[in-house]
Amino acid sequence: MSVGLILEGGGTRGVYTAGVLDALIDNKIFVNDVYGVSAGACNSLSYISKQRGRNYKIFDEYIRDPRYLSINSYLKTGSFFGLDFIFNELSRELIPFDYYEFFKSHTRLTIGTTDCITGKPLYFTKQDLDEDFIPVKASSSLPLVSPIVNFRDYKLLDGGIGDPILIEKAISDGHEYNIIVLTQDKYYRKPPKPDFPEPILRKKFKDYPNFVETMLVRPAVYNRQKELCYQMQEQGKAIVIQPPEPMPVGRYTRNRDKLKTVYEWGLNDGNNAAREIIRFMIIHS
Repeated sequence: MSVGLILEGGGTRGVYTAGVLDALIDNKIFVNDVYGVSAGACNSLSYISKQRGRNYKIFDEYIRDPRYLSINSYLKTGSFFGLDFIFNELSRELIPFDYYEFFKSHTRLTIGTTDCITGKPLYFTKQDLDEDFIPVKASSSLPLVSPIVNFRDYKLLDGGIGDPILIEKAISDGHEYNIIVLTQDKYYRKPPKPDFPEPILRKKFKDYPNFVETMLVRPAVYNRQKELCYQMQEQGKAIVIQPPEPMPVGRYTRNRDKLKTVYEWGLNDGNNAAREIIRFMIIHS
């Protein structure tokens, strides 16, 4: 079984992952099995289509465009991130996505989402996608700031809720060895409280009690998965690439200078790890 590539989410912190993936492309490193949630799933698309620089170009040119990220987008579409704009006009006309290269690629892609009914992770593959990329939209739809996404018979939200770092999913699929790209520094751990106050979650998602319970335990799940990443690294079963210091950007940062800095962190870290990654893949593929 080949080596897996696992991409954490994190909103605009994903600009770090964009830098790492550009470095992989520069070094002609193409991993055959990619796992992503939220921003990680979005970044994976241009990596698979081999469009070096496309992800960063989107951040750099459109981060301050109200159609991409704004209160106006939230009022108009129900989502702070303008996912319809991103996956339609932006991808088809403004910074065109190479759909042909993506779909003809033999790279396998697993996208994590969260099922609102069961509260459990639900995974989709490249075979589930068409040019609308609805599972990727669902994976990127953050609770309270994005509407629930309907796909087939499912009601879906952010993949980072049910399965923040897809390390256990990759292992269960047979990938004992993995390259893991995180978007927080080594010492970051989630505080025990959920991202949003429990009363707000219970009111907003009163019809989805299982989803609320998953939200409440998410910090513990995230911290456990992060520790697993480091355990695998110590065992020689993983290469972990992550920001060298606490992130100066959050999920919704629109400061282009800060985003450029973090992108360059990722580019530098990816290049520095390239030789080790190539050796790792030769040994374990």
